[in-house]
Amino acid sequence: MICDNCKTREAVILQPHTGRKLCKECFIEDIRKRVEMEARKQEIVNSNKILLAVSGGKDSLVLADTLSQFIHPSRLIAFNINEGIKGYNRNEYVKKLEEYLKDLGIELIKSGFKEEVGFSLDEMLEASLKKKLNVSACTFCGGFRRKLINEAGIKVAADYVATGHNLDDEVQTIVINLIRGDLLRLIRFGDKPLMVSSKFVMRVKPLRKIYEWETTMYAHLKGFEFQETECPYISQKPTLRAKVRDLLYKLEEKKPGTLLRILEQFDEISEKIKKEYRLTNELPNCVICGEPTTPGRMICKNCELLIRSGLMPQEYQKYLPIS
Repeated sequence: MICDNCKTREAVILQPHTGRKLCKECFIEDIRKRVEMEARKQEIVNSNKILLAVSGGKDSLVLADTLSQFIHPSRLIAFNINEGIKGYNRNEYVKKLEEYLKDLGIELIKSGFKEEVGFSLDEMLEASLKKKLNVSACTFCGGFRRKLINEAGIKVAADYVATGHNLDDEVQTIVINLIRGDLLRLIRFGDKPLMVSSKFVMRVKPLRKIYEWETTMYAHLKGFEFQETECPYISQKPTLRAKVRDLLYKLEEKKPGTLLRILEQFDEISEKIKKEYRLTNELPNCVICGEPTTPGRMICKNCELLIRSGLMPQEYQKYLPIS
């Protein structure tokens, strides 16, 4: 079976959404070109500094490898967070990540929930369970990860924060926000996110049109060793995202290219809405930590979670929103 692109090498990959059979070299080049096209569309190519949020998984390795092909590594700096999940945050994968990044010429800085927040994710969950709060690990993790990544972006004076979210992640988020009726999040979403606070570093997702199976194959073909274990909290308490993911995979299997078409259609609609939508004011700041929060709230969701879990002094109870 010969590669449909170069017509000379043996094909090793079938792209269901294009129907093309590709060899290793042409597949890798295809991914790199698509990432570069998206990066140029997001206008990040000529920026002075980009912070790469990296976990040590396949997506973050592919993010660093592809971006370094057309953006000089001196303008890229990687940031890794240890959430504090027993049996999941493994040092050997962080060391591997550091080695790969060093070979690319990219510096890695590291931090963790325990150092920055005062509590590991395990400790936050344990405290919330004692208070009988029905809050998933993802709620805690997502909020504090975003906070730490943004703070790191500010510290290194990054123009952008790039994350390794792939096509599957993007479409799942769109569907989840539609189900929840979260119009503000949908408006802020898209290939060119809407800035809602001067305290946020603009986040971009160069892999947003690359399927997850493609990032997996890219990583394997490049010989990357990465963490493949899924976070234990996801299997313990399946989230809405996990349910949406399963549904979307069934649709994609029946009609390859469905996820890509959903995203491209959303981008078209999003662009039209953004032209009409204007934020009149910046987001208010949390009275406790000073981070931006949702309009109408005195405190951010992160501080609320810590207060309700009993991990912040009782004096802050007065700031809790009435539920």
